[in-house]
Amino acid sequence: MKHLFILSAILLFATQSFAQNAGYEVLRITDESRKRPIQIDVWYPTKESEKKYNYGFSKGNVANKAYISAKKLPLILFSHGAMGAASNYSWIAEYLARKNYLVVGVSHFGESPVFGFDSIDPTSVARFGDRTKDLNFALEFIIEHSKYAENIDSKRIGAVGHSSGGASVLMINGAEFSPTKLVEYCRKSKPGDDKGCDYPRGVETDIKRFMPTKSNRVFKAIVVLDPAVGQGFTKNGLKSSITPTLIIGSVKNDFLPFKFHAGYLAKQIKKAEIVKLNDGEGHFVYLDECNLPIKVMEIPLCTDANGVDRKVVHTKLAIAIEQFLNRNM
Repeated sequence: MKHLFILSAILLFATQSFAQNAGYEVLRITDESRKRPIQIDVWYPTKESEKKYNYGFSKGNVANKAYISAKKLPLILFSHGAMGAASNYSWIAEYLARKNYLVVGVSHFGESPVFGFDSIDPTSVARFGDRTKDLNFALEFIIEHSKYAENIDSKRIGAVGHSSGGASVLMINGAEFSPTKLVEYCRKSKPGDDKGCDYPRGVETDIKRFMPTKSNRVFKAIVVLDPAVGQGFTKNGLKSSITPTLIIGSVKNDFLPFKFHAGYLAKQIKKAEIVKLNDGEGHFVYLDECNLPIKVMEIPLCTDANGVDRKVVHTKLAIAIEQFLNRNM
């Protein structure tokens, strides 16, 4: 009985010592070479107590500006969907922080309302050159120059993105992207329910800012949530990828047809695993739970189809994402 008590005490201590809360901080940096501001949201493990936090779009639970409680942490770079913000995905960022990951979310000037609504330019959605340069600059800043540098294991880097963000993380990992291929698809082949083609592109006059930039870092794992611009990626470029990739897609999609985006990418990437959401989950189910009356091309951001519980979806996906990252990082 005595030995059982001691064993129980040891197990309890071990559980408590590894239990983590989510710390959080917002940083604003500038890429001086482009005179371009970048906002970085950082989530990380901490022992400090969490409190309710209002992100604006949604609410979460974090220890704001808390100390970081671990070193040699794997780093997850996060890229948001078109016209969004990194903080719109606190459900997965907070979850991973509590599991001893450091999550770096990047918000893009011209797209994200975090810089003020007067800064928004709808044509910036197509500028994957700007997006990928932002991601690369933020990644180098965090690893080399930030106060978090000593807490990061730079040999264990992963990336997660939703929609345009999913496409962006594939691009920085080296997936070959052809703006011309995407434009041709949108002009000639796209089905009527592909709303991705309805964003203003401006690619014909701004090709340099449309072309993505690859990262110099090696990614151990990539997770893409209902990725956009699937038809812009070349088959040969996708087949050459050797990075373990998890693709999560909504089959009965209200925004991006599964066949031409998530489904297409899953077929072409050799090391891809796929999770299909088959119960009416839409393209925006990957955003935080929210109550704002916002619609994008008549599709509501915060209201799901009947029978879809966003919280339940997030719980299921968070576990799947964590398990995938743990296996590969």
